Amino acid sequence: MTERKKNLLIWTLLIIASAVSAWFIVAGKMAYMEREFVDFGAAKAAGEFEKGWLPGFLPSSATAIKAINNTDNKSALVSFSYAGDLDMSGCKELSLLEATLPAERIVLWWPEELTKKGTQQAGYAFFKCGDGQAAVNAGKKEVYFWK
Repeated sequence: MTERKKNLLIWTLLIIASAVSAWFIVAGKMAYMEREFVDFGAAKAAGEFEKGWLPGFLPSSATAIKAINNTDNKSALVSFSYAGDLDMSGCKELSLLEATLPAERIVLWWPEELTKKGTQQAGYAFFKCGDGQAAVNAGKKEVYFWK
């Protein structure tokens, strides 16, 4: 094989390897849908409740709603702030040991302390709500929900 053919073969293989790598990176990201809503009304207008992406206990006072969903396995991470009182009566309170925290932090807005069971989750109360779980920080009026 001539030197020119070797170089051509090497470049062809590099281009193919790069294209395959790029496809795997893009395909991995395609399973996730990330959205933000200013408030409850915007999320409702977008049909997020009917799609099952947002928790049923989301209060009408909710603002700064952020959600990321894996469309392949139907998992979700949701965060929001709220005003007034939060009605968690439809949920069962959990101890930290009973809570199943998300395995990884896939978005920057998700608190790192809510991915590691061995770390201190000061200020959070944990709940089982339907098919998901929630961490409520009543002092900051923030809720983090995952399923």
